[in-house]
Amino acid sequence: MNVIITVAMLVFIALLIILAIYLLTHLNKSFLIFNPGATPRLRAAMVTTSVLLLATCVGGVLVLFLLPAKMNLITLIVGSIITAGFALSINFSNN
Repeated sequence: MNVIITVAMLVFIALLIILAIYLLTHLNKSFLIFNPGATPRLRAAMVTTSVLLLATCVGGVLVLFLLPAKMNLITLIVGSIITAGFALSINFSNN
């Protein structure tokens, strides 16, 4: 059972890393229907989200290997809240 949790958490952490890298590489390109170069608020949100996701990944790897399996819930919740916060921030942005 612990092996399944470990593999699932590694996949989740990998997805967070991919999302963070995607956001960082699209700072000067079009992002969905938005242009981050013309919208400083969106650009700042993308950078902030990327840094927070990368920090979550580092913390998630530490939790994965150093703490009990139940503590992996922390990584799931924090990663989900950060991603949802970014989605809401671009959804309710007036720019």
